[in-house]
Amino acid sequence: MMSDMKTFTVRELDRSPATVLAACDRDGEARIRHRDGRAYRIQPEAAPARFITSIPDFAARRRKLFPKALSKSQTARVDQMLRGE
Repeated sequence: MMSDMKTFTVRELDRSPATVLAACDRDGEARIRHRDGRAYRIQPEAAPARFITSIPDFAARRRKLFPKALSKSQTARVDQMLRGE
């Protein structure tokens, strides 16, 4: 049974990787052959989901971390620490 997989050389992979990757995408995999007889197969990985389906509720996170607002003295102390005093 003959395979529909395209075979490329290491030189072709080095000089025109886009062609090798396009064949890999089109056929599902591609074979890379080395001069000494070794052969490798490359397959495309499943593409990650690129669409954002929901946005986290950052306000709820902030309320959970800081249920009460800082007092003026606490705010002044934080400002001092940020300044390195």
